[in-house]
Order: sequence, then structure tokens, then C-alpha cells
Amino acid sequence: AKASFDKLLSPTKTEFSYITVTVLLVSVLAKLYMSLYNKKFGKKISSPAMLATSADSLSDMISTLVVLFAGIIGNVTEFLYLDGICGLAVSVFILIAGVRAAKETISPLLGQPPSSEFVQKVYEIVISSENVLGIHDMIVHDYGPGRVIVSLHAEVPCDKDILTLHDTIDCLEVALSEKLNCEAVIHLDPIDVNNVRLTEIRAILTDIVKKADPDALFHDLRMVPGDTHTNLIFDVILPQSCTCSEKEAKEIISSLVKEYDPNLCCVIRIDNDYISHCVSKQEGN
Repeated sequence: AKASFDKLLSPTKTEFSYITVTVLLVSVLAKLYMSLYNKKFGKKISSPAMLATSADSLSDMISTLVVLFAGIIGNVTEFLYLDGICGLAVSVFILIAGVRAAKETISPLLGQPPSSEFVQKVYEIVISSENVLGIHDMIVHDYGPGRVIVSLHAEVPCDKDILTLHDTIDCLEVALSEKLNCEAVIHLDPIDVNNVRLTEIRAILTDIVKKADPDALFHDLRMVPGDTHTNLIFDVILPQSCTCSEKEAKEIISSLVKEYDPNLCCVIRIDNDYISHCVSKQEGN
């Protein structure tokens, strides 16, 4: 950029020859091949370094084309400022390509959000088991290929044999590792599916939490009876777009539950929406 700016201040006629044209054309073809090669295999093995090299080769190719264009036009015309203008344009292009390559390389080092496709695949693999009723609290730490860590809570029926459920979770962790090339840790959350009263409350609570936000969900519902009242303990997930505060959401839900049954007292924990909601096979959980 500095050299091009100096050229604009003191323009001179560009020296050009057929040998120069030939060398530049060969260079363009070579850089094009290098860019396509690195891009193809960079995507195949998910290598940010190869993709950055591809971008570098592409910028070299475009720079060379601009040099070729400026040289030819400058040689046949008297417009002496073209070389400097083209040089400035090339410098801007290289700067943009460099910033983009740096960003794509730094993101995996710092940790980046997972793609929606990856989250969906995790959900489909885990929920495919007949012993899993739903999942929540999924967290994905993505530090690049081979360095993805997934943790989640799997909801399972509490009346199933614990050894059977443990084996199910182990198999799901192995399946995630083999199919998605990640390290998976699954926490087992037992759910009482045979309690008629709890099932009724779960259905009512499904509608109530949506009064705080249409996209709100809940999980980990437990009912603890007492002498004077019954505690309903559960987590609520509020979307990032929720307009009400956590305190307001708790008050809305608690008051509506009280209207439904004055004997019920809510103990609510607002959960973080790390990834878009993971819905259960059971409605509302």
C-alpha cells in the first residue's frame, strides 16, 4: 500500500515485455491450482491451516492478475496512475483475506459455537434410544477437529434397572464418539413417568412456563410433599430473546401455579440456554 501510494505521487511508465506476461500467466495458473488443491483437502480434513493457505494462494493469484492487467494497460496507454491504483486495490484485498484467515484460525483456539447440524446430530443419536425420554443442558466445547467435548443430561424413566440405564448411557457415549469424533459425557436424570399427579402437573406446567416466554421450556421436575404445602422443584430455560428478567419469569410462573393449586410452591432455577432448546419425547420436558 505504501509503495502504491508513492507511485501515485510520482507516477512512472511501467516496463513490460512478453517474458513478463508469460511468467505472470504461469504464476496465475500455478496459484490457482494451489488454491483449489488446498481448499479441497482443507475442507476434507477440516484444516484451518490448509484453508488459510488456499486463501493466501487465491490472493496471490488475484494480485498477479491485477499486476498483469495494470502492466498491459499501462504499456499501451499513457495512464501512469493505473499501476498505483491497482496496487492499492491489491493491498486492500490482501488485508481482508488476511483478517479473515486469522479469524478462522483463532476461533477454534478460543472455542467456537457448534453448528446447528452438529447439535441436531447429537440430539438424534441420543434420543434414538428407547430408554431416553429427552435431553437438556447440552454444552459443546468446540476447539477444532478432534477436540470437541459434548456434555448433556439424558432423561430416563426411574423405574428401569439402573444397570440397564448405565449401559445405555455408555453405548450412547461411544456412539457419539465414533460418529461425531468427539468426547461425550452424559449425565443420567431419572424421571418419574408413573406418577399420575406429577404427569398432570407436568402437562399444566408446560402451558404455564410459556406465559413467561412462548419459547420457554422446563426440565428436572420433582415434587416434594410436606405437611403444609408441596414443593415443585424444576429448572426453566429462557431463550436469549426473552424480554422479561429472571425474577419476573419466576414470579409469573409461581403465581400461575398458585392459581392452579394453592398448595403448590415453586422452587425455580433459571437455566442457561447454552444451545437452542433440546426437546424431550415427553411434551414440555
